[in-house]
Amino acid sequence: MKNSILFFIKSKIDLNIKGNNIQRFIKRLKNNSIEIINIKHISDDEVNIRIYKKDYDNVVKLKTIYEINVINYHGLIKIKHSIFDNKYIIIFILISLIFLYAITNMIFEIDVITNDSKMEGTLLLELKQLGIKKYKFKKSYNNLQEIKHKILSNHKDEIEWIEIDNIGTKYIVRYEPRIKNIEKKETNFRNIIAKKDSIIKKMEVSNGQIIKNINSYVKKGEVIVSGYIDLNGNIKDTVSSTGTIYGEVWYKVEVTYPYKYKEIKETGNKNKVLVIRVLNKEIELFNFNKYKTKKKKESTIFKNNILPIKLVYQLQKETKVIN
Repeated sequence: MKNSILFFIKSKIDLNIKGNNIQRFIKRLKNNSIEIINIKHISDDEVNIRIYKKDYDNVVKLKTIYEINVINYHGLIKIKHSIFDNKYIIIFILISLIFLYAITNMIFEIDVITNDSKMEGTLLLELKQLGIKKYKFKKSYNNLQEIKHKILSNHKDEIEWIEIDNIGTKYIVRYEPRIKNIEKKETNFRNIIAKKDSIIKKMEVSNGQIIKNINSYVKKGEVIVSGYIDLNGNIKDTVSSTGTIYGEVWYKVEVTYPYKYKEIKETGNKNKVLVIRVLNKEIELFNFNKYKTKKKKESTIFKNNILPIKLVYQLQKETKVIN
């Protein structure tokens, strides 16, 4: 088995030999210990032979009046010649594979799932400082675990847990905010007072003595429910008044109107366009009548989950501004 593999990869050459008395030349090669692997007679004055590449220089020295041409290669030398002949194609393929590997292992978007814009900014800044940002290569699983532990350590009072998921060329960050238990401080005495000038419309009182009634007018700072429990003019107890008071309040409002008025209306002109979207850039295909202002309604035709490329169909409606 080993010998057959060595024979297969060993460099061999096919030669075409022309001249008178070919058999005499073949005999000369054998006498000089040149191994002929294969021989094919074409005519009395022409023959094709296969020899090892290492014997080629000796054959050329012995050719004298004979014409010798290389017609084919076999084994390792053929692989080398094939690589050399197709070097530009091979280089292009290698560059393409490197480019494909690079863009499929690069992050183009980071999405923090939260309604808290302040925490979103904090996490994006923290991730950036730890090496997770757009147009950077993906982190390994162990690196992501270390980053999560660092974020939790830096924000232990604000974040309960955090997860960083990699989907295609995108990181999705999810977290659970830490809920703080706020202890209510009980006070022995408290009044409920009016925050604004108003007319009382509704009262929900669970503790305390009611001073003002529904439809009463109260001024800001006036006591509505007292913490003093009064009986026949004497204070019998003090409590912490609790309840909710609803009042009707008046506000002065100033309204301003612009001197200039602008209205956007559709002209009735429409375009149907194919658009290639790469990241946040759009390339319109065969659109020879582009509108300066327009409304767009689109549907996705093709979307790549690995690369940030999308093909969409857009219905464009031309608009104009009316002052």
